[in-house]
Amino acid sequence: MADYYELLGVSEAASDAEIKKAYRKLAKKYHPDTNPNDKQAEEKFKEISEAHNVLSDPQKRQQYDMMRKYGAGFGSARQGTAGGFSFEDIMSQFGGGEGAGRASGNFSGFGSFADIFSSIFGNREFGGFGGDFATRAQATPQRGKDVLTDIDIPFEDAVKGGLQTIKINIEQACNSCQGTGITPGSKTTICPECQGRGMVTFSQGSFAVSRPCPRCLGRGRLSGNPCRKCSGKGKIYGPKTVRINIPKGTESGRKIRLKGLGQPGINGGPPGDLYLKVHVIGHHYFWREGKDIYCRVPITLRQALLGGTVKVKTLTKHVDLKIPPGTPSDQRFRLKGMGLAVDGQKGDQYVEIKIEVPKNLTPEQKKLFTEFMDKVESA
Repeated sequence: MADYYELLGVSEAASDAEIKKAYRKLAKKYHPDTNPNDKQAEEKFKEISEAHNVLSDPQKRQQYDMMRKYGAGFGSARQGTAGGFSFEDIMSQFGGGEGAGRASGNFSGFGSFADIFSSIFGNREFGGFGGDFATRAQATPQRGKDVLTDIDIPFEDAVKGGLQTIKINIEQACNSCQGTGITPGSKTTICPECQGRGMVTFSQGSFAVSRPCPRCLGRGRLSGNPCRKCSGKGKIYGPKTVRINIPKGTESGRKIRLKGLGQPGINGGPPGDLYLKVHVIGHHYFWREGKDIYCRVPITLRQALLGGTVKVKTLTKHVDLKIPPGTPSDQRFRLKGMGLAVDGQKGDQYVEIKIEVPKNLTPEQKKLFTEFMDKVESA
């Protein structure tokens, strides 16, 4: 498990904003759409996405920091840590994926540190902890990891809600071999590396580490004809079209869960879930604060001085707004009930006035305006 802070190029004390900024910069650089057919960029994109998934969640970050501190080399890719398992791999043994983020800093709900270390480091003792992870994890069905990805939603769609069809890039089961990694009809044999257990154990310092067999990828069996489409991995990374329901009034930062659309399971296990983190695209006319909607409407100098009526766009229609004589710039008017309906309550729309000052006046216009202002100021 590579160090997530190093992957994103931030310090351990980095703020949420710094982590988010670093992730977006790297995601843009290594995104598969930007680097087509570049396997290294694809793997890098997966790594930084996993790092962002953990470090952007306060509870997951707290758990990760504790494992780095107490976990005998957690987070150091150079030291060959934890048998190659990611944070989600480890936490999935105790409830898994997105749900792992609900645990407290002392891993409440997943057992003690003894449970965690014994599950990671196998049946050799480490600091008084023991266990038998190799036996528990032998080629048994395992739930796929949850996936968190960011999506951009237009302002109008976020406000009105409803069904949306989007395309995202995620890891999914190979549709050619149905996730087995084996060409259909091929003869299978017991993997000689792990003797069909799906796990191999090796010594690391004073303790043993178990990890999925690198030869059979944890399946416990081999085929003479690995699937060509996925190179025997059983998974492919590529675009997927999904249909989602955007809740009405969705704000940036909200997560939408799509059950069963995460990473494929292992050895026939169920897939994880897909979590979509929403980012609402700014609008050229509206902006939002809670259930209230704001907009800015220009008026002429004549309307500001003498009053009048202007058309104002709302979320559902256009309305006439009366401008009183002598209205100053930045004056706000309230359109009651024209905001968002959230939790049974309707917000308002606020209209901010901006006076458009004439430019490039002719000499005659300047003269007339000066005479007018002289009379006004002397009155």
